[in-house]
Amino acid sequence: MRRRSGFPPPSFRANEGSMTSQPQSPLDAYESALVSGELRPQVAQRRAVEALEDLYRELSLPPAIQKRRRDAAARARRQGASAKASQQPVRRGGLLGWLAALFGGGRGGDGGSAEDEALAREATFARSLYLFGPVGRGKTTAMDLFYEALGPKKAQRRHFHEFMSELHADIHARREKGDARGDTAARFARAQAKRAKVLCFDEFFVNNIADATLLGRVLTVLIDEGVTVVTTSNQSPAELYPGGLKRELFLPTIALIEEEFSVVNLDHGQDYRLTGVADTEAWLQPLDDRSARLFRGLFEREAGRREGQPLQLSLLGRSLEVPEAVGRTALFRFADLCEAPLGRDDFQLLAQSFDRVFIDEIPVIRYANRESGERFRVMIDVLYEAGTCVYGRADAPIGELIRLEEHEMPPFLRTESRLVEMQ
Repeated sequence: MRRRSGFPPPSFRANEGSMTSQPQSPLDAYESALVSGELRPQVAQRRAVEALEDLYRELSLPPAIQKRRRDAAARARRQGASAKASQQPVRRGGLLGWLAALFGGGRGGDGGSAEDEALAREATFARSLYLFGPVGRGKTTAMDLFYEALGPKKAQRRHFHEFMSELHADIHARREKGDARGDTAARFARAQAKRAKVLCFDEFFVNNIADATLLGRVLTVLIDEGVTVVTTSNQSPAELYPGGLKRELFLPTIALIEEEFSVVNLDHGQDYRLTGVADTEAWLQPLDDRSARLFRGLFEREAGRREGQPLQLSLLGRSLEVPEAVGRTALFRFADLCEAPLGRDDFQLLAQSFDRVFIDEIPVIRYANRESGERFRVMIDVLYEAGTCVYGRADAPIGELIRLEEHEMPPFLRTESRLVEMQ
């Protein structure tokens, strides 16, 4: 199994041996990765990179020009809303607006001025970007290229689940201290805005009422503070929080995203992770005596010993019991990791400690074990981002492992695809 990093390999960055420290743009880095063979050509991924390249170039403009374009876009939206309310046609920007002006839509047609035409040209600017499409379209790698081009001084890159957990923890801590002054979600968002003016979210997904309630307020404040928000998601904005409790309260947030973000659909082609992937010894099923012997043999081969030793990992007051470990190789049962009260921090400790993780006795994820299944999903995300090799012995093949209701499946589709790639 190859080791895979969740962030770009060194060749994605600026050429360290060159005379300049200027980073490559997202598109330049992508083209370099294609030439080196580190990435394969993929239509949907190129579409994502090109959208990020456009945004990167916008953000590279002088601040005064950026402000003018933002103001123009805001005026265009207000004019559009007014025209819609009065059922009057809305003046279009971009190519359509240019064609309309060229063929009779200019001063002599609808009374538009040169200022209106300039407004239409500049109103195409969208400061934030929402990339969505099924798993395996290369969204995360494309975002990595964008983040690397900007650098940590200009941008933060956050896993969305992690960000929302931090928001809830901040609100809880303030309440514990009796500090409930004002809008706590807004205060958190303003603090984030001071850290960087570009915020990259990976795996944008809403599956509970608490997140749905807070998200609109947080996004509104971030946008008001001038933050550029870039997200990847498996779902379109309109498909977020499907069938959720009191979903009507979340509809204004969907409207906010559709209005303030440039929304790019990457639903094109096949999941490139699944292309050419054959059965592999790293995932064994079903749970029978034969697979148990083979799985044990795999562990002994990777560990270089017949048996490992129990181990306790500790960090910042947290501890994790490891049933069997040899160097950077560890063996667990599914129950050890996913039926215990563990969270993302525990799984990050696991990823920091081991390069190869063997997980035995993985059951099919159904409604009855949905809670342990959610821990499994989070764990796979963490291990994938860390580049950890995962070996599994399960009750079913990867493609048949998750059997939940349709509205519960979206976040687990990514899990299946990542498990395949990790083979």
